This record gives sequence, C-alpha cells and structure tokens, in this order.
Amino acid sequence: MKKLPLAISAPAQNLQRLLAVRGIYILTVCAALFFCRWQLQLPLNYSAMLFIISALTLINIAALIQLNYFRFPSTLTIFAQLVIELIGISLLLFYSGGADNPFISYYLVPLCIAAAILPWRFVWPLTLMALGFYTSLFFYRIPLPDLAPQQHHGGGFSLHTAGMWFNFLISSILITFFIVRMASALRSQNDTLNSLKEDRLRDEQLLAVATLAAGTAHELGSPLTTIKTLLHEMQSEHKNNAPLQQDIQLLQTQLSYCTETLQNLKEQAQKKDRNEETVAHYISQLLNNWLLLHPEVEVNIGIDDKSPDIEAYFHPSISQAIVNLLNNAAEANPTEIDAVISWDKQQLIISISDQGDGIDEKLLNQIGTPFISDKGRGRGLGLFLTKATLDRYNGTLTLTNNIGRGCRAVLTLPIDRTE
Repeated sequence: MKKLPLAISAPAQNLQRLLAVRGIYILTVCAALFFCRWQLQLPLNYSAMLFIISALTLINIAALIQLNYFRFPSTLTIFAQLVIELIGISLLLFYSGGADNPFISYYLVPLCIAAAILPWRFVWPLTLMALGFYTSLFFYRIPLPDLAPQQHHGGGFSLHTAGMWFNFLISSILITFFIVRMASALRSQNDTLNSLKEDRLRDEQLLAVATLAAGTAHELGSPLTTIKTLLHEMQSEHKNNAPLQQDIQLLQTQLSYCTETLQNLKEQAQKKDRNEETVAHYISQLLNNWLLLHPEVEVNIGIDDKSPDIEAYFHPSISQAIVNLLNNAAEANPTEIDAVISWDKQQLIISISDQGDGIDEKLLNQIGTPFISDKGRGRGLGLFLTKATLDRYNGTLTLTNNIGRGCRAVLTLPIDRTE
C-alpha cells in the first residue's frame, strides 16, 4: 500500500518559505560579493562576510532538518528566525558601507514576512529592532567610499541617506500597521469559512440522519400495529396468568408511548405555531415520559425550588437532546443517576451524573462527533445529535469524568421566551 505523505501545517509552510527567502538572499549576496571582488575590486572584508554567510547557511540547514521532526513550529520559533535574519543583514551591511549601502532597504523583506504571518505583539518588536539596526549603521560601520553619496561640506548626513532612513521609518510603520491588520482580517475570514464548512458538513450529516429517521418512523407503523394486536390477543388468552398480565400491561404501556411518539413526530414536523409552557411543566413531563420507558432506572432528581415560574418555548429537538443524555447515563449505570435541574430567566441548566466507568480520555475530546462512541453497542449518534441541537440554539454541552467514578454531563441552554 502506498504511504500517504504527512500533512504539513501552516506554520511549517511559513517557516519553509522564510528559509527559502533566506536561501535566495544568501545566493544573491554571494553573487554580489563575487562581482565586487573580481569586477569592481572593492576593498571589503570578504572573509568576515563569508563567515556570516556560512553561519546563516548552517542555521538554514539546521532549521530544515528540525522541520522533519517538529512539523508544527511555534510562533516563537518563527520570530527567532526573523531576529536571526535581521542580525545577519545588519552584520553584512556593517562590513559593506552601513547605512550608505543601497541594499539596506532589504530590511523591509523580513518585516513584510513578519507582518503577514505573525501576531502584532511579535511584529512591533521586530520593527523597532530593524529601525534600531538601521540607525546604528549610521554610526557603526566600515565606510565604503565607492557606495557613499556625496557628503555636504565634508561631514554629517547627506540628504540622500537621511531621506532613505525617513522613507524606511514611514514604510516600516505602514507595513507593520496595515499589513498586520489585513493579515489578521484574512485569518479571521479563513477561520469563519472553516467554521461554515464544518457547520455545512454537520448539517449534511444531520439531514442524512433525519432522512433515515423519517423513513424508519414510517416503516415502524405496521410492526407496531401488529404487536398491538398480538398483545391484545395474548391478554385475552391468558387472563388467569397474573404475572404474564402485568408484563403484557407494561408492554402495552410502552407500545402506546411509542405510537404516541411517532404521532407526535409527525405533528411536530407539520406544526408552525410556537406553544409556550412553564419550564417546570416541561421538565416534569419530559422526565415522566422518560421514566415510563425506563422503569428499571433509579434516578435522583433535584429541581431547584428557587427557579422562577416562567413560560418558555422549547423546540421538540431539545427534548430529544435531553433524553439522549439521560439514556447515556442509564446505559452507564441504571442504579445511581443524579439529575440536578435549575433555571432562571436567561438559561436552563441540567447536570446529569452517573456512576459508570466514565469516558476514555482518548475519546473525551471526540465525543459528540458522528459515529464516535465508547460503548460497544452504541452508534455514536446520540451525543452528536445532542451537541448539534444545542449548537443550533446557542446551548453548550460539557462532558467530564468524575473524580471518583462515572461521568458528568452539564447542559446549558438559553431560554427562549416572549415577554
């Protein structure tokens, strides 16, 4: 089987591009030194400049090797490479005329790179560093008369070099201020697009699940009718068998609930009106219906007495989201479940704790994505649908493992009500 290449991160790509730019710069400097030595015969300290170029080359090679082992370089790593770039440029300029060297404007290249890929808190120090190096090269340098502009009255700064310094000052400030903002806006836009793509993918998955659910609900009608008929016949044939009559009655109760659920599903899909009800009544009815289907479950329900008596609207999918959490707790351990419920005028908070085995730490961050489950018989859709529903109505779901044993799920949902 062909081995797929590992995906490279955006910071790694940016660092690769920075190293490529440095490589081009090194080759250009080498060509310039060759031309100055053999054609122009300028009196430069070639050995010192070649030593600096060799050091930059070794740093480049070391950084490329490091990328093979650390494919997610930090922002601080890229910042350090840009600092090395500025130092290398400054040393080369020191031996070749300082601020009089026309290639001093190359300082703008690492500043542009920094402004495009780094946060502003890293860009401003680099800008000040470049400006400081540029200014110091007016005073600390090995002069090169062949590159120096015409001086005024035999001393001081020429208007040309002073103008170059002022142009660099304005350019660096504009680059740092505007490019940083533009790059930040592009990153924000990219994050928004990625979020929209994730939402679209989730909606497609929800649509697929909803389509399957609608087809399944339609197909369940005939089997439920058959079961209902058979239970009625069994009840008539075994009137003297009291234990069996109790079991049949329980089956009929749950069968009626299933039938009503399918009917409500059809009615809710066709309903367009918003029917508000008190939060207390909504919670009580939801819990009673769930306990009716789970008579074996032992749950301790605590409702905050200080919760206000208010009316609100709850979308039908929210009920299923809460039921999914209760089902997960019951499957983990049906005998020790704690449900704590409270609300105010802004939000509803439901905390459900079980005494099961908890969630594997490796799966904890993946729970809520489709087909991810830590239960052997689970489909991984319950929490996915719950999280998708809560996201749709600006709610949150937090899953944590208890310190002792079990798992705790906290559902927070804004209350939609009409004043």
